[in-house]
Amino acid sequence: MKQNRPLSILFLISLLLSFSSLSAREVPSGGEMLLDIALARPLGLVGTCLGVGAFLISLPFSALSGTIKQSSKRLVVYPAKFTFTRGLGDFPGYMEPYEIVEE
Repeated sequence: MKQNRPLSILFLISLLLSFSSLSAREVPSGGEMLLDIALARPLGLVGTCLGVGAFLISLPFSALSGTIKQSSKRLVVYPAKFTFTRGLGDFPGYMEPYEIVEE
């Protein structure tokens, strides 16, 4: 039993260090959630609809230039992600994985 004590102490220290390296996620306030419900989500829905329309209008030109993926991500996917997939009151970082797609 005494031989396992240093090993168990080492395990506990590594366990505590792993938990301390986790970053705490900030919880949005009630005001941020209310602003999101009342203003940002409806505007995001309007932006998504306008983006789909703009994408359909620009589709022939995008096809000629070979930038269909880029224009669809910028005009349709990102506004839809902003509106439908992020948490309530969570504003930052919805466009972080943006990358330029070249074919």
